[in-house]
Amino acid sequence: MFHGPPGTGKTLLAQALANECTRTSSGEGLASTIPGVSAANARPIAFFMRKGADVLSKWVGETERMLRDLFEEAHRLKPSIIFFDELDGLAPVRSSRQDQVHSSIVATLLSLMDGLDRRPGVVVISATNRPDAIDPALRRPGRFDREFHFKLPSMDTRRRILQINTAKWDPKPDDRLLDYLASETTGYCGADMKALTTEACLCCLRRQQSEVGYRSQISRC
Repeated sequence: MFHGPPGTGKTLLAQALANECTRTSSGEGLASTIPGVSAANARPIAFFMRKGADVLSKWVGETERMLRDLFEEAHRLKPSIIFFDELDGLAPVRSSRQDQVHSSIVATLLSLMDGLDRRPGVVVISATNRPDAIDPALRRPGRFDREFHFKLPSMDTRRRILQINTAKWDPKPDDRLLDYLASETTGYCGADMKALTTEACLCCLRRQQSEVGYRSQISRC
């Protein structure tokens, strides 16, 4: 389970993982690392990505059916990875005040994940901004029992993100500009840093300027 503040790269990591899965693997890459898949039989990994809210249906029982079909398809195409983004929207904490529909969905998901022990070759990953809002039963051993916390980026990491997002600027921003922006963006997530550089370019367009300026140092946008 990936969890942490919004914009820290949880979904981005899943997308990078999906891209890696498209590589043909013959004893190399990710396929040979999935339980139940030998290096000799390794092949490209099937990747299924679903947002929690997108799986929900207004028809009673339809969400449970889609979940069963998803796991069945993943097993048929194993090795495979199922990624649930925003899991808290699909499997919230069950309570006496919660409607029966969500309770049934959570119960179905629990049953499907328990069945993976008998059907190796499928890995399930999830991401959420609110791990406390997910039903505790899903965080028990054998389910989402490995958790990875995504923190807000440090100053050095923010500087690196700025370098990546301004890589196509010509000329590239100098070190003083990057150091200043990295020091002034405490509390920014990766998505905020990208938005900052994008907004700088948009400001240039609105002002009909061809350069992004900072005091006496300028970089062309």
